[in-house]
Amino acid sequence: MDGNDIKKIFGSSLQEIRKTNDITQEKLAELIGKDKNTINRIETGINFVTSDTYADLCNVLNIHPSILMTQRPEFLLREHINYRNQINQLLKTFPTEKLRDAYNILCAMNK
Repeated sequence: MDGNDIKKIFGSSLQEIRKTNDITQEKLAELIGKDKNTINRIETGINFVTSDTYADLCNVLNIHPSILMTQRPEFLLREHINYRNQINQLLKTFPTEKLRDAYNILCAMNK
């Protein structure tokens, strides 16, 4: 495996996740402050991303960075979405005090 392989894996994963979320290249580019050609070059493995663009993509797509570095992101993405949904359902049952505790725990874990 070399750098070109990594760019291709990243690009194809990005494309798959973008399409799964029904987002066009134009819309994704707009959301991260880039142009459509930049997204196209990333998805085709011609260019790679800076760490800032990587973070922007993860934030906009609401995914963990590791998902973009796997050849089969749909498995990780599905698991990621399932956990988020389970957490959201659980949080709906929490009284305010437990929500505050959960929030503080999540903030500590996110540091």
